[in-house]
Amino acid sequence: MLSDAETIMRKAVALARSSKPAYHELYDFLERVFAAQIQVKPRCRLSLNPMDGEAIKARWTAGLPLMRRWDFPVDLKAAHEVLEAVTRAVPEHNRELSGACSAIFKALAQNPSAKDAIWESFLHHDWNPWEEWLDTAGVDLPSLLYVARSCLRPSIERTAEERLQRACPDDHWKAGFCPVCGSLPSLISLEGEGQRRAHCSWCGTPWRLARFQCPVCDNRRHASLGYLYAEQEPGYRIDYCMECRHYFKTIDARERLWPLWIPLEEWTTLHLDLVAQREGWKTPPSPAPAVYETDGFAVPS
Repeated sequence: MLSDAETIMRKAVALARSSKPAYHELYDFLERVFAAQIQVKPRCRLSLNPMDGEAIKARWTAGLPLMRRWDFPVDLKAAHEVLEAVTRAVPEHNRELSGACSAIFKALAQNPSAKDAIWESFLHHDWNPWEEWLDTAGVDLPSLLYVARSCLRPSIERTAEERLQRACPDDHWKAGFCPVCGSLPSLISLEGEGQRRAHCSWCGTPWRLARFQCPVCDNRRHASLGYLYAEQEPGYRIDYCMECRHYFKTIDARERLWPLWIPLEEWTTLHLDLVAQREGWKTPPSPAPAVYETDGFAVPS
């Protein structure tokens, strides 16, 4: 019997197949990867330092996320299970993804005592520590990062969910970056009476945004915030900020008869990125500069 999450995911993929056929080559692969992540996540066993509700609220009141991306624990067995599932799901003609999977498998096999360090190296964003173990010659870097972080995603999401069992950010969090890990949203959804809800690009945490608020620079001046629609794409828009020139893809969830599956929407809205970039707007980084540049690390554009 499928879990609620897997039922929602498979329904979302089925609807996308019919409504967005342009992405038809992705659906079989993504559905198998998402299913593996969903099935593995409840089995993750993670070592997480305790943090009570009052400590969490105190950090949020001070405008601080609970963790940094490299602080997330990793379940090695879960990561390996997803890696095997991704490898089986890769289409035969996709050499980039196949090469990425092979590079990770090879590194793990050749460095059995460094498995923790290899997986944890992909929690970083400003340098390439995995190159100590991985032979990346001829390996497509975006594919490598996608595969590795897909394998880490169950551990990351499970960690965020466990943190949020102690407190809810909606009453305490006002920033545009994630209250758990300090990352920016991958997508924004509109709900209820037009409330905006951000969805973290790293750990999947949802949180509220102000009606007028740029997640990158926290600009809240209505006159310098705007949005544009893609032609023949009802229910989607691109929110942009004239101050920092970044944009975010936004989905009107009120028009949906079925819950969103955000990881799928990240892929099936790639055409909106092209629309935004043609208009001169910049793709936002995943790590929020307001959080990670203050730590002395460079945030990639």
